[in-house]
Amino acid sequence: MTRGIREHFEAMQKAFGPNIYNDFMLKHAKEYDFGSASFEGERGEVHGCFQNAFHLAFEDQSMTYVEGKLSCHGVPIDHAWCIDRNGFVIDPTLEDAGQVMGYFGIPFRTEYVQKAFVWNGYYCSVLDYFYANKTAPKLFELGLDAGQQWLLDQPHRPSRKRARARVA
Repeated sequence: MTRGIREHFEAMQKAFGPNIYNDFMLKHAKEYDFGSASFEGERGEVHGCFQNAFHLAFEDQSMTYVEGKLSCHGVPIDHAWCIDRNGFVIDPTLEDAGQVMGYFGIPFRTEYVQKAFVWNGYYCSVLDYFYANKTAPKLFELGLDAGQQWLLDQPHRPSRKRARARVA
């Protein structure tokens, strides 16, 4: 029932007007198919979905990092997962107990996610305006493809601190 997540963003837009995050999600996010196979295999760290999904995509080039919302009992929650070449969800974090109702997100280039983590100093949502404050504003301003390319074109910027996980 992923349609509910899109409807959530549409309702927010209707109720509160334009919002850079909502508008970006409505323009670029899509629904993803999932099933019991989505939750098979090794599980990553609990509350570490951004890091877990990145490492899976980094280690397996057939996977694509995706970030957005999952619907858990109808409640949209920030989350990251991967998709295989067929666009099927592979979630390295969750163990489905029947609570997941849908996935709605945006695919990102692995090299963009890696560089965003380094620039921001966190394994966090690349869509989070607070934690990804060095990269998300440009992504929203330029759009998905141009925003990713902008960061990839920037010279290496050494971080004073290692990227660390942000526990939600």
